[in-house]
Amino acid sequence: MEQDSKSNSEAPSGSTDWKSLHHHECVEQIDLLIRTAHLVRAALNNSFANLEINEVRYSALKVIDDICETGCSQSELARRLGQSESNICTLIERMEGDQLVIRRQSQQDRRKRVLQVTEQGARILEQVKAYHGLVSHRLLGPLNPDQRRQLTSILQALLKSASIQRSQRETVKTFQDVSSPYPYQGAPAA
Repeated sequence: MEQDSKSNSEAPSGSTDWKSLHHHECVEQIDLLIRTAHLVRAALNNSFANLEINEVRYSALKVIDDICETGCSQSELARRLGQSESNICTLIERMEGDQLVIRRQSQQDRRKRVLQVTEQGARILEQVKAYHGLVSHRLLGPLNPDQRRQLTSILQALLKSASIQRSQRETVKTFQDVSSPYPYQGAPAA
């Protein structure tokens, strides 16, 4: 008993015993998610290498193609990809040079320019999607339909939570306000 009170008194106020936190399970789940994402990404990267495209360009083409009816502005693309507008500007300049996208005047607002996937970009996008379909079917094949629906629901909830935290910059506050075994050094990577 005396030892328990001694260990409690030795702990600085506000410190956290990271090994005893119930968050250990959450950390393990995120680690599993990261390892899974790494393996899935490796499986899908073959399509990128074969088609001479990278993951960022694929994601940009997919977003632009998905919202092509109203037109995708660079700021909208940056928001959806979680990137800065300056990074997206550089990306779009290079993709224009490779004839994957073009910028055109918006039909809704003549002051704005929107992005559009070119025929070459659309062809590459369809090839990558086809390959992704094969790989996805192989990876998710062991799951039954109910498990796939649950997975979708869980991933959507996690994505929403991560997006909210990123937009509110709660990640930075959390690292700065909490004593942890990993010292906070700079802003989280985008």
